[in-house]
Amino acid sequence: MKIHILGIGGTFMAGIAILAKQLGHTVTGSDKNLYDPMKSVLIKEKISFTEEYNPKILDNKYDLVIVGNVMSRGMKIIETLLEKNIKFTSGPQWLYDNVLSHKKVIAVSGTHGKTTTSSLITWILKYAKFNPSYLIGGLPINLESPAKLTKSDFFVIEADEYDTAFFDKRSKYVHYHPNIFVINNIEFDHADIFKDIDDIIKNFHHVIRTIPRNGKIIYNIDDKNIRKLINEGVWSKVISLSTKKSVKPDWLLTKDKNSFFISQGNRKKIIKSNLIGMHNYKNISLAIIAALQIKIPLNKCLEAISVFSGVKRRMEFVGYLDNIMIFDDFAHHPTEIESSVQSLRNEYSNKKILSICEIKSNSMISGTHKNKLPDALKKSHHSIIVRSHLFKWLLKSKKIKLMDSYLKIKEYIINNKSDIDIILIMSNKSTKELREYITNEKSNKK
Repeated sequence: MKIHILGIGGTFMAGIAILAKQLGHTVTGSDKNLYDPMKSVLIKEKISFTEEYNPKILDNKYDLVIVGNVMSRGMKIIETLLEKNIKFTSGPQWLYDNVLSHKKVIAVSGTHGKTTTSSLITWILKYAKFNPSYLIGGLPINLESPAKLTKSDFFVIEADEYDTAFFDKRSKYVHYHPNIFVINNIEFDHADIFKDIDDIIKNFHHVIRTIPRNGKIIYNIDDKNIRKLINEGVWSKVISLSTKKSVKPDWLLTKDKNSFFISQGNRKKIIKSNLIGMHNYKNISLAIIAALQIKIPLNKCLEAISVFSGVKRRMEFVGYLDNIMIFDDFAHHPTEIESSVQSLRNEYSNKKILSICEIKSNSMISGTHKNKLPDALKKSHHSIIVRSHLFKWLLKSKKIKLMDSYLKIKEYIINNKSDIDIILIMSNKSTKELREYITNEKSNKK
């Protein structure tokens, strides 16, 4: 089959392209802006793409066009697609019809931590010789690709609550019909899709309703919104994780000095990992519990975790500016931002941190989280928000600098070098241009 993918540069749609090619289809794609790591992934996979949405490309007589959720009515290529009556579908629907309907699906959901947790589960299964299929919204360092199709019965997928396509406003994860459903956390996000937190909880419950009786729901019981979700009704076995003994969870995550432990009853094991931060040890614990459901021994899970190297752009150390360490992180929600800053404070307690947030998500641009940003950044010694031309709101904080150019950021770093040990760059889009600008002394871009 000859397939063309609109929006191929997104992490999910790039994964769809890889899976479609592995099924034997001829795959091409289009996108407005392709950036690494997905651009390099597509090149490595030898999947051709065009960096524009030219309606004339539809003259190629494709058997099917898979439409990403970045596409909308009014775009010339979409209007042409409809006028020409070319067969089209969404990425999630194609994935279920062609792949997931034949697999046992382990789906990882939540406002934060989906990519890391799904990467961890995939790695544990691979380490234990289960060789799972997977589609992850990022690039795990231990894996050669963000997506892979194998003969394994298991498929691990990052289950996103964002909408499916311009013609299907249901969330992506409604299509997946998981056998094991992991819920990390639930917070208000995607203000362009959901009206409030209750709307999001209701949406999660749509997935709960599709899980079979012999399925498993693994969840963080410390999260009040997840507890509210579970109270709406479940028909599958629930397995809880907590950091508090008082709630009597099925599994307990504790910290003693600088070490983390996972325990069930009298069984207690230390977790050794290269990842940093309590939020990551919650991700690890949920991943372990998920792997245990398919009979992978706990010790084997812990072995796998100890050699897991992380995910690109998830608190990734990317180099130095003189003696200043630079980390790149996907954090773009106040909770994620606070967790990332706190993790570095805990790991490098005697270091001074400059946090740089480049606002790119729809919710952040709209100002939905503007009142929570000061608290999220308060543990940083210096904080900069890169001001986009798209957002109009003002931030009432004397500690946070609003800057509208990389030049001003570079000048600030130069003028404050003696008081900065770590630069933490956070955004849900590529930070490559900003990183290169900061580290290139000769740069003269505006």
